[in-house]
Amino acid sequence: MNITRRNLLKTAAATALAGMAGSTLTRTASAHTVIDQEITIIMGDLFFQEEGKGQNEAIRVPANKVIRLVFRNEGVVLHDAHFGRNPDLVGRKYNENLSAPFDMLEIPPGSEAWLTFTFTDDQKGDWELGCFQLGHYEAGMKAPFIVE
Repeated sequence: MNITRRNLLKTAAATALAGMAGSTLTRTASAHTVIDQEITIIMGDLFFQEEGKGQNEAIRVPANKVIRLVFRNEGVVLHDAHFGRNPDLVGRKYNENLSAPFDMLEIPPGSEAWLTFTFTDDQKGDWELGCFQLGHYEAGMKAPFIVE
């Protein structure tokens, strides 16, 4: 990958925004919050993979715990992460969003970013993690995301 100053700044900006999003999304997180569980999710070209598991296998997270999701784009193209149900492929989003007001996270190739969540009992159930870059979801870049 050719690292230009512009690409470096774009990657740094995306990572910084992801970090800021993570700190504002959780109801309990602060600079001193203890993370109960960290899950690394690899974004490959047209798949999600929890570290140590198979491609597009279910990602399970507990409710009422502080969870840090680390996204690492090991692919060669831009990927994004959305959490929800009932995909709208025309609007490139989920009609029911698990983590409102958060909509999605874009991660350039070779970059890593994180989000921190505390999912509640009201959010328990079967959801989905999907990439809505044009053609990615349709090609299978989605995985069950289960809040238990």
